[in-house]
This record gives sequence, structure tokens and C-alpha cells, in this order.
Amino acid sequence: MTRGSTTREAMAEVALHMFAERGIDAVSLREITAASGQRNKSAAQYHFGSKEQLVREIFERHTGQVDIRRQHLLATLYENGREPSLEELADALIRPLAGALIEQEHSHYARFLAQVAIPPWTVALVPADPAATQSVQTVFSAIARLLDDLPENILRTRLALAMMLTVRALAACEHAMEQSGSDNARRVALLTANLIDSTIGILRAPVSEATRSLLPPDPEPVTRDDDWPWHLLIGAEAGF
Repeated sequence: MTRGSTTREAMAEVALHMFAERGIDAVSLREITAASGQRNKSAAQYHFGSKEQLVREIFERHTGQVDIRRQHLLATLYENGREPSLEELADALIRPLAGALIEQEHSHYARFLAQVAIPPWTVALVPADPAATQSVQTVFSAIARLLDDLPENILRTRLALAMMLTVRALAACEHAMEQSGSDNARRVALLTANLIDSTIGILRAPVSEATRSLLPPDPEPVTRDDDWPWHLLIGAEAGF
């Protein structure tokens, strides 16, 4: 590893912590440079070009690690050519993400995701490497196939609500773990199980007459391709 790449990665980790704790808008590239111990005041700009690019790189690196765990889990679910159940898909969506809290000591990733979910930073992720979220796309598309009786805008909104609930709950848990430092594995396991149950409940909830009355006259059916906008399904503007 070259000195430049080591510096770049170290600065990205410092930025992850600062963004997670203070919010992305509140942190400047110069502050990240100073906190990283760099003498050149323009070091962050030199390595990343812009805050948007820095946010994308942090997202790609950490989400890519979660994606690898999810891909392994999906490979097991799809072995022998069977289709996973909704319960299994909800588990595959959430458990690898929650696992990052335990696998990374003093994790800041969930809180970073919660900050990225605030516009306009969600939109800044649009150019991110699709490989980092391929497993999320796979799960979304599989859920869409299982729930193709729901109008597409209803399903997308429900997936958005489930993702927002998951990200914010994990961010709060991450903060609580940092404060307590005890029995964190059980804390995360219980929250993960609750989030999986909640996601299934959100997706399977009946569509009320009040909701149906507000739908367009001819709502579009759920698409069966892979065009599910992961970068919007974690954001406050998703599905609405």
C-alpha cells in the first residue's frame, strides 16, 4: 500500500466518524484535514476533490463490506434453485447491516448512513459503484416478485419506510452501544429480530380503503426488473 493510499484511507475513516457524530453539512474538508493530522490544509481536497466524492467513497467501502456478507447469505438461500420466503428476504436485507455494529469496534457506519439519508446527500450517492449495493437490489427485486399484488408505489413506499426505520434504529443502537459498552451482542440481536419482524409487518400490512381511495385510477403494477432505486429507498424523499 502506498503512502498516498494509506493517507487517503485514514482521512476517510476520520471523516466517517466526524460525519456520523456531527452531520455531513457541519463538517468541512479543512476540518477533516486538520483532524487527520495533515499539515497541508488542502489535503482532503487533493485526495477526494469534493465532499460528495468523499461521502461516496466512504459509502462504497463500508457498504461494499456489508454487500459481501449479504451475497453469501443470498447464495445459501438460493441454493438448489428455490425461491426464498419473505421472512428470509427480510432477514437477508437487515441482518448483514446490523452485523456491522458488532464486527466493527466502535462502529460509526449506521450513524453515517442516517446522515447520508438526509437530502441532498442521498442524491449524492446516485453515481456510487452499483457493485456496492448489488445484493440490496437483488433483495428488493425478489420482494417485488413475491408482493406483485401490491401497487408499485405502495410497495416502494413500504420498502422505503422499512429501510428508514432500520437505518435510524441501528444508528440509535450504535450510539447507545458506545455509551454502555456492555452486552452489546444481545442488544443488537434483539433489535435485529425486532427490525426483521417490523419489516415483514410493514410489507404485509393490508392496504386500507382510505389508502386505496388516494391511489391513481390505474396504479402501475410492480415491475419485475432490477430497477429498484436503493439510493432513494434509504432517503426521506423515497416513495413519496
